[in-house]
Amino acid sequence: MHDNIKKALLPVPEDGQLVLIREYIPDAVIDLRYATANNFTGKVIYKSPEAYLCYGTVKKLMAVQNELKKHGLKLVIWDAYRPMEAQFRLWEVCPDPDFVADPRKTITAHARGNTVDISLVRTDGSPVAMPSEFDDFSSRANRDYTDTPEEAKKNSLLLEKIMAENGFEGLHSEWWHYFDKDEYQLTDTVEML
Repeated sequence: MHDNIKKALLPVPEDGQLVLIREYIPDAVIDLRYATANNFTGKVIYKSPEAYLCYGTVKKLMAVQNELKKHGLKLVIWDAYRPMEAQFRLWEVCPDPDFVADPRKTITAHARGNTVDISLVRTDGSPVAMPSEFDDFSSRANRDYTDTPEEAKKNSLLLEKIMAENGFEGLHSEWWHYFDKDEYQLTDTVEML
């Protein structure tokens, strides 16, 4: 079934409802790193490989994806909604507030369902240069780009510009981390563990 027809048949959720990203942005690459051992902990944190976000945030990401297509690019989703149970699991594996938000102190941004960790690939799926890998805690991860090759800097700045134009703000220390400036009242949760 054609993607636009499929999307038209989906019920329109409330902005605070968690939805599967792939149902609304089928051409995004879902590479949920915490559903694999390919993350800084070296351990599987999520049992589910599905990526969820609040529908309000997904609507904005759909606009981002449409703009990226004009540049021959598409989104890669490394992390999205992260239930607090998963945050506690991350904290158990790495109880260091320099790398993991302490879930005993706050509801984390990912647990709000409006925060996403992303990268880019070409529309054919081939890689593009980016400043670093996911969860790289070196200076290459920050947005000052002083130690970033020019092509990677250009790609990251393009992503940052398009995300900002669509209502997202980035975290200075992680070029891949964006949160929707709008917060939604979550209407549900999703089991990830």
